[in-house]
Amino acid sequence: MQLDLIFIFNNMSKKLLIIIISVVLGFFLVSLIGYYFIIQNSADTSGGGNSIFKNFFPFGGNTVAEIPVTGEPIIEPTPPEISNYALKLRKISAEPVAGAGVLDFKAGTVVRYIEKATGHIYETELFSPNQNRISNTTIPMVYDAIWGNKNNSLIARYLKDDNQTIDTYGLLIKGISTTTENLVSAVKFPENLNEMSVFGSSVFSLEQKIDSSVGYISNFDGSRRTQIWNYPIRELLSQYVNAKTVALTTKPDQNTEGFLFFVDTGNGQIRRILGNVFGLSVLVNDLATQILFLDQGGAPQMFVFDIKNKSSISTTPTTFPEKCVWSKKDRNIIYCAVPQEFIDRDSLTLWYRGFVSFTDDIWKYNIKNNTSSVVESLVNESNEQIDVIKPMLSENEQYLVFINKIDNSLWSLDLTK
Repeated sequence: MQLDLIFIFNNMSKKLLIIIISVVLGFFLVSLIGYYFIIQNSADTSGGGNSIFKNFFPFGGNTVAEIPVTGEPIIEPTPPEISNYALKLRKISAEPVAGAGVLDFKAGTVVRYIEKATGHIYETELFSPNQNRISNTTIPMVYDAIWGNKNNSLIARYLKDDNQTIDTYGLLIKGISTTTENLVSAVKFPENLNEMSVFGSSVFSLEQKIDSSVGYISNFDGSRRTQIWNYPIRELLSQYVNAKTVALTTKPDQNTEGFLFFVDTGNGQIRRILGNVFGLSVLVNDLATQILFLDQGGAPQMFVFDIKNKSSISTTPTTFPEKCVWSKKDRNIIYCAVPQEFIDRDSLTLWYRGFVSFTDDIWKYNIKNNTSSVVESLVNESNEQIDVIKPMLSENEQYLVFINKIDNSLWSLDLTK
């Protein structure tokens, strides 16, 4: 009898223990699930940095999706000052950037840029140490961005999960402030646009067809989309030169003759400006009167072509037009990043493909006197190898702003020092 009682008691103790453990585990599991949904719901409604870009915007058409404002001060601290703002050469962002825009105010020059990894948008004053994040919306893996509309709009491009499909969005920043989140509206452009360029509040986009390309101009929100180009050439680069002109150039290849066309944005009229130039690469001035171009028929040579006089002058040292920017204050001045290394016939193609990098100096060309001079050795000033892409001048032309192709860091050079 005593043994039976002991057996029953032990059996009940085991059952009770199992019940207790089950209850505890169940309670823990329910709590964990509840916590997950609370966090998930918070992330979905916060409009902050946890939002995923492609989930915000519908696919197809010109539907506008607005990313909600937090309405509170930015929680994440603003980025630390990368270098002293008083330096001649300043690293604005050590984090990779997809693109930047420059705008002058009464107080001085301001740069806005978007980070590649997060899509967060920042604003930096070049005349002070102030540097703030103005949008916390996460747009992961933006590989290219083009600013316009007085830096209140940009074209953001990125690859979808298949690593083949190019998605393009026009982003409009509303309620600009350096202390609170801003509203960002986005419009999805058609997929797989091969080329984009911007002038003011207008956008040029190029679609590749089977045996041709079709070009359109529109606003940043996708409205007023008008076709201005349809031609049996597929591989083209664009430059939205001014309100009346889009320049289209065949993609440079040293073994292929290249062509440059001007397209009238009003009536779509096409003019061939340059042709039969091997490996042609160009940069048109803002008046569409002069063209800096590279000829790779033999040893690479750089020229300035005057459209009215149909004459060319050789300029040295040779670099890529992609590394240059025309002055608007003095039409005879061009600023270029010039590699210290020797430029060969295939250097531009290898550079485009990422097989080679260069160490650049900044040069100033005067095409009126056909002279050139070194402005700055970037490596001596920074102790870093800098391979310049996307150079731009501030409106007052005090600053040259550019991206380092090697690590996509953002820099400014004070040309007055």
